[in-house]
Amino acid sequence: MKNYKLLTLGFYSILMVIFTLQACQGNNSPKPIKYGNEQCAHCKMTISDARFGTQLQTKKGRVYNFDDLQCMIAFVKGNSIEKEEIAVYYLPDYFSHKLILAERAYYLKSDELKSPMRGNIAVFENRAELEKLKADIGGIVITWNDLWK
Repeated sequence: MKNYKLLTLGFYSILMVIFTLQACQGNNSPKPIKYGNEQCAHCKMTISDARFGTQLQTKKGRVYNFDDLQCMIAFVKGNSIEKEEIAVYYLPDYFSHKLILAERAYYLKSDELKSPMRGNIAVFENRAELEKLKADIGGIVITWNDLWK
């Protein structure tokens, strides 16, 4: 009976350690942005347009939301956060507003987009949607790396 109790206690101890470690690592999935209520971490304007609201998450699980891609870039370039601390960048698909990974996105820059901070960049989950909008409003296709130059 003693061995059973020790085995059970050991099993629960291991489970507790695993759950604790998972909680500390954070869940790098996008967190909902409260449009109309939440302030941009950089410029403090209310985040109101779901086509342009962005998010970054740190390796420790802290979430920063922005009203425009330009604010997020300025926040990072301005050393408000160390690049090494950032785990992931999420950007909204222009049409669905679903937050997607920045590195997997396609980018269109056009003066016709009129984003909050006049970065005028739309993000797309697939290239076909980008091309469709580009045919309507014009603009140039850029990359994630181009944004940081």
